[in-house]
Amino acid sequence: MRIAICGKGGVGKTTFCGILCRVLGKKGERILAIDGDPNPNLSMVLGMGTDAEKARPITSELMEKVEEMGGRKYIKLNTPFKDVVEGYGLAAPDNVTLLMVGQPDHAGTGCMCSSHVTVREVIHTALEDNGYTTVLDTEASLENMKRGTARYVDVLYIVIEPYFRSLEAGGRFFRLAKELEIEKVAAIANKIKNTEEETAIRQYCDKIGLPVEAIIPYDEKISEADNAGISIMDYDGSCIAVGEINKLADRLLSKV
Repeated sequence: MRIAICGKGGVGKTTFCGILCRVLGKKGERILAIDGDPNPNLSMVLGMGTDAEKARPITSELMEKVEEMGGRKYIKLNTPFKDVVEGYGLAAPDNVTLLMVGQPDHAGTGCMCSSHVTVREVIHTALEDNGYTTVLDTEASLENMKRGTARYVDVLYIVIEPYFRSLEAGGRFFRLAKELEIEKVAAIANKIKNTEEETAIRQYCDKIGLPVEAIIPYDEKISEADNAGISIMDYDGSCIAVGEINKLADRLLSKV
């Protein structure tokens, strides 16, 4: 199973992604967490501390251009995927391995096009039988949709909050995801404080035809963990937000 998480900046997509990875790992899944954000933060939510500083980011140097007999050209990994995971992956708690892809090495080096290609091809290669459930945290931008970064996933979760700009951004992600023909696309309503906010999200999603997969309540424990620089899973793994994501994980696994 291949899952991607997207959404507007600030909606909590990386926090959701990290919790989902560890919850699935606790249930016995081997998780390959891919941080595809140029400004990576997934390691903190995974509870890795300074270990993430040792990560070797995957770059376009692992890619090669291939031309078939008919003239078709494409990009693929030039290294066996198993070697990529062993050479670049870092062990995180709860059966999770982290790959960091996409961050720039230096300022002034141009656009991030090669990073999007790298993430896309890593995901594509991960489709093969490698024994992992792959979870991708995308950057907070429509760029990853425009460049087809999440094209090869089975599930795309769009994390949204109950305010206009987040809802509108969610609608744009949904429209582009349909063009990519992703098998399943659903909304994750995050930081919900009351029934009025839940109703606002459900009404908007109903209007555009976007299913709502989970309602994650606003949880002060998340902010407390962030302020302490600790993964919420280690700070208070029994909090209400984690509980709802745990239910979502059960539903996911029941359909595999």
